[in-house]
Amino acid sequence: FNVVISNVPGPSEPQYWNGARLEGMYPVSIAMDRLALNMTLTSYNGQIEFGLIGCRRTLPSLQRMLDHLEEGLVELEVAAGLSVPSG
Repeated sequence: FNVVISNVPGPSEPQYWNGARLEGMYPVSIAMDRLALNMTLTSYNGQIEFGLIGCRRTLPSLQRMLDHLEEGLVELEVAAGLSVPSG
């Protein structure tokens, strides 16, 4: 089970294209032989965006992994006092 995780810093200020504000900057990496999962994080304007690429044979439930990632991020925000628990 091979995993690559990288963090690519992006612009800290809002970016524009022909006057339209860029809302997010989502990374896309390269799928390679013998690589089960590539997780890339990019920071943009005070946010962190995630991009995941996975081998379906090795990780048939990549969507489940994304769901757990989202749940974990919410837990971190609550623990850090950045948001209140839902429910």
